[in-house]
Amino acid sequence: MSPPWILACVLTVAVLGAWIRLALWRRAAADRRGASWRFAVLVALQPVCAALLFFGLFPPDRPAPASAIMVATAGAPASLSGDGARLYALPEAPPIPGAERAPDLGTVLRRHPGVRRIAVVGAGLTARDREALGDVAMTFRPSAGPKGLVTLNGPDRVAPGAAFIAGGQVDGVAGGRAELLDPAGRVTDAQPLAADGGFALNGSTRAAGLTAFEVRIKDARDQVIETAALPVRVEPTARPRLLILAAAPSAEVKYLRRWATDAGFDVVAQISIGGGVEVGDPQARMDAAALGRFDAAVIDDRSWRALGGGRSAVLAAVRSGMGLVLRPTGPLDAGSAGDWRALGFSLSGQGGLTSLALPAARGEAAQRTRLGIPPADQSLDAGFGEAVAPDLQRLGLIPGGGETAPVLRDAKGTTLAAWRAFGRGRIAVFTPVDSYALTLTGRRDLYAEWWSDLLSTTARPGPASPAMPGKAWEGERTVVCGLKSGAKAESASLIVDPAGCAAFWPARAGWMSIDSGDGAMTPLFVHGADSLSALRTRRDRDATLMLPKTAPGAPPAERAPGSPLPLMAAWFVASVALWAFERSRLGRRRDTAPPPLV
Repeated sequence: MSPPWILACVLTVAVLGAWIRLALWRRAAADRRGASWRFAVLVALQPVCAALLFFGLFPPDRPAPASAIMVATAGAPASLSGDGARLYALPEAPPIPGAERAPDLGTVLRRHPGVRRIAVVGAGLTARDREALGDVAMTFRPSAGPKGLVTLNGPDRVAPGAAFIAGGQVDGVAGGRAELLDPAGRVTDAQPLAADGGFALNGSTRAAGLTAFEVRIKDARDQVIETAALPVRVEPTARPRLLILAAAPSAEVKYLRRWATDAGFDVVAQISIGGGVEVGDPQARMDAAALGRFDAAVIDDRSWRALGGGRSAVLAAVRSGMGLVLRPTGPLDAGSAGDWRALGFSLSGQGGLTSLALPAARGEAAQRTRLGIPPADQSLDAGFGEAVAPDLQRLGLIPGGGETAPVLRDAKGTTLAAWRAFGRGRIAVFTPVDSYALTLTGRRDLYAEWWSDLLSTTARPGPASPAMPGKAWEGERTVVCGLKSGAKAESASLIVDPAGCAAFWPARAGWMSIDSGDGAMTPLFVHGADSLSALRTRRDRDATLMLPKTAPGAPPAERAPGSPLPLMAAWFVASVALWAFERSRLGRRRDTAPPPLV
């Protein structure tokens, strides 16, 4: 038995003996009892004195004082003071008087092996230092939010001639706008910033290869705030096969076929001219096996009705992954409307045809760029730049339903096209009846945008290619995964860990290739050391805020023996008070003598 337990037993027996003595004395002197409160005080002071004596001889442990460390990162104020803590400044931090420079957080922690918690001030810890934090807990005082591009997202892979969307968010630039410039420096699209700073820009590619567009942010005074590269990997893909079925020759079919051919589709068009006669490409068999060779099909309402039993073969092909777009040739009759509803679309509205509201035309420079027209001295053609707004018609029925999603909307927000999943494929309903008029009145860009969005949403997806690694910066540690032994970055060999990842520091900005070790080359775009500074600041701040305030798996805080002096002093005072109170006449009867001294 340990000494504390022995002492505890002895003191317990002593307290019980004292209580018994007080009880026997009170019972024997029934005619000379004092006040009840006097007896209660004497009983209560016995265990108090015993407890103070025990903890005075064996004082409880107390938390050991932790090392006080404050770490300044990028964005920390130059007037930062340690407030009694040891102040360190990491390489990203600005000059701070009184701060000791350290190459990384790991060095700071090695200098203070007993530290249990640190305070971080500024933009936050980089990936290098977040990994070094280990089991040390942290408090974070973030600096003011960054001003500029804090989010920038672009396409991973785009086919030649295809459209893409680049989006992002800007902080601290009220009333500004975002512009997308093509590799030649020409404006492709420009949009005002939303209330939350968000934007979405449309662009289009040309030839295959690795290229970089540019996102430019301007403030309300048209001053450039920030410019950032938007890497785009343009890779040729297998030409998607498109089937067009039409019940009669029309301008809509003519211009759709022309656009699809220019966009890289292998088009098979079959057009009925009545009497069982069809013109166009060689007739495709209407069975699931033959239709399975197509990636998408565009069928008008009259052809869909005329297919009869062939519709089951088309739907079987859709279940296997083919995309299907149904378009009207005019007002829908009850039978066609019922057929579309049977596919899962609710059609709300008064029927017939109605006008649709077109979005405002882009500026001339943006239209020239999106259509591939040099801005120097080439004149505009008859189908581009005219100030005539076409009066387009759409069905008076709006497609919808619980399992549908809109693809296209007009300027008033009315749904022009919607799609729904059907097996492994998708079915879409397109309501404009004369979209070809866009190509004749200077809106070829909008026509291409409509059909590109519609077919890219519904068509069978092509084979996936390896995704590009995340954003990388010149001189900053970059981690790439999916590698094998023998991987190289440019000409430098990489050390690949068991998880297939490797880290390296890019030495220059621009495109570079990474050999994954099996002969496959993965492109990586490296931003300049000073590029996207607000985005890097936001990234580090958000990552630091996600770190736990108490690190998981951290060892318990160290304990140190407490000081016995305060407890022994309290025991002495309590013992003297008990002795004096027991000898005093407080609460006694006047003729009662004090009990004999033990």
